[in-house]
Amino acid sequence: METIGFIGLGIMGKPMALNLLKAGYSVHFHARRSEVIDEMEAAGATSLSSSKMVAESADIIITIVTADPQIREVMLGSDGVLAGASAGKLIVDMSTISPLTAKELGKMAEKKGIHYMDAPVSGGDIGAINGTLTIIAGGKKEDFIRCKDIFNVLGKQENVFHAGELGIGQTVKMVNQFIGSVNMVAIAEGLALGIKAGADPEMIGKVVSVSSGNSTLFQARVRDHILKGNFDPGFFLDLAKKDLDIGVSLAKDLGVPTPVGAAAHQMYLAASSLGAGKLDFSAVCKAIETLSGVKIS
Repeated sequence: METIGFIGLGIMGKPMALNLLKAGYSVHFHARRSEVIDEMEAAGATSLSSSKMVAESADIIITIVTADPQIREVMLGSDGVLAGASAGKLIVDMSTISPLTAKELGKMAEKKGIHYMDAPVSGGDIGAINGTLTIIAGGKKEDFIRCKDIFNVLGKQENVFHAGELGIGQTVKMVNQFIGSVNMVAIAEGLALGIKAGADPEMIGKVVSVSSGNSTLFQARVRDHILKGNFDPGFFLDLAKKDLDIGVSLAKDLGVPTPVGAAAHQMYLAASSLGAGKLDFSAVCKAIETLSGVKIS
């Protein structure tokens, strides 16, 4: 089994790294928070003092950080991954970032003989904890095959996809995030409209869940979260805002009109400005509440 380097031990990354340890992989990691270092070391992982050292010591380096600026810092800094990785090693970035950034970093790695894949994930913190993530990989087929056992630890085997060449993983993930984030705004608007018109929100939930308005997000977020005012984060609202920004910006670059996505992006901006950025992304309903004067949660 190849040694795994892991950088980005947040709400998603930490349970993913722990699952790799449970599966028998040797995991070397870099983290800044003392409580994370203590927990990972107690589980059997090896703490190193920089991303560069992780890249020097590992065969496959997995990164999962917040956004484009963070992945650039992790990859390109003087103590970054590309400073420590050598030819033949494989970098697997599981962050959700712009496809253009993924391609740019991949080309820089290729110049050093380093293999590079983008492999963003979907499934939230529960999927990371349970090892049931959807993994959407872009890159060379042989690199995907090299990672297949690792991916099968982190995600459901039937939900591990080789989407295409480098950057296509991020592209497909962006489409998923785009659709899901727009759907959440539509759910909040529909609830507000129904409640304002006098319908019982519990009845709305029962009917929609067996009708054409149903969706995975409706099932996961309405009854046990929005209607109970429970916005403990499974996926931060500010991350949904960031992912929609990627989609809307890419659409602008490609000349593809996305008026619905652009409008949804504005709702996440509004909710974030109201203080909901660190809540679950279903808290976009707080912006709808403010605009409509209707109490949803």
